[in-house]
Amino acid sequence: VWVDLEDEGMDKKILLRSDGTAVYMTQDLGTARVRFEDHQFTKMVYTVADEQNYHFKVLFTILKKMGEPYADGLHHLSYGMVNLPEGKMKSREGTVVDADDLMEEVIGEARKNTSEMGSISNLPQAEQEEIFRKIGMAALKFFILKVNPKKSMIFDPKESVDLQGQTGPYIQYSIVRANRVLEKGAQDGVDMKQALAYAELQQQEKDLLLMLHGFPALAVEAADNLDPSAIANFCYDLAKAYHKFYHDLSVLKADTEAAKAFRLQLCQGVSKVLTKSLDLLGIEVPKQM
Repeated sequence: VWVDLEDEGMDKKILLRSDGTAVYMTQDLGTARVRFEDHQFTKMVYTVADEQNYHFKVLFTILKKMGEPYADGLHHLSYGMVNLPEGKMKSREGTVVDADDLMEEVIGEARKNTSEMGSISNLPQAEQEEIFRKIGMAALKFFILKVNPKKSMIFDPKESVDLQGQTGPYIQYSIVRANRVLEKGAQDGVDMKQALAYAELQQQEKDLLLMLHGFPALAVEAADNLDPSAIANFCYDLAKAYHKFYHDLSVLKADTEAAKAFRLQLCQGVSKVLTKSLDLLGIEVPKQM
């Protein structure tokens, strides 16, 4: 069984071999219908490498010719390839990297870096391992998601855990730092309502306010464009702006109670938005780092 797509600028495509066995296309035709029957979706996104662009062009064309009611709601998010510093992963040459092995390597890098810092050495070993896992998975996910989906990239495990770079752990550390300041403010009994009396905003504070204000619209745009890299890059820009604010302006030792309360509210806003942003990317935040 085959379909002639030459009038669509494609070739003749086999759908079923003469011995009755299926090909990839046969299976994708079947699963598309089963998914629609199970979920009654209005849109379905296939996140598959750009090497399969032609396959999905053919699949969607066949489904439209078959008159399937869901055919117009199908989209192929043509994803760029993820390579390692050693080069491309090729199954035929035996250089395939299992996801489990890659995750373990990144978690190992997180364990090494965090242990050298000694900041969580007082915690029970089980808690330390959970923090290593969260940092490692943040490193892996963020490093991949910060690149536009359609672009190929090189994933470097060591670079991904760098606390000074554009990485998941750097964003996590920003949240941990903001939360630590908030805890100290609560211990000092700061009245947050006094922030209303603060009027002379510094440029660093204005920058943070504008970024926080723009987050909802940016999140919607990222969803519409199927592009999580917009959120990942926003996270980095916000974290970088927060570190500048934290370095340039005193929070808990501000000149007035109004300034202290206002800056604590800024810390709270940054923590909430960064935490929400990482949650959208599937990244957890440890309480300590």
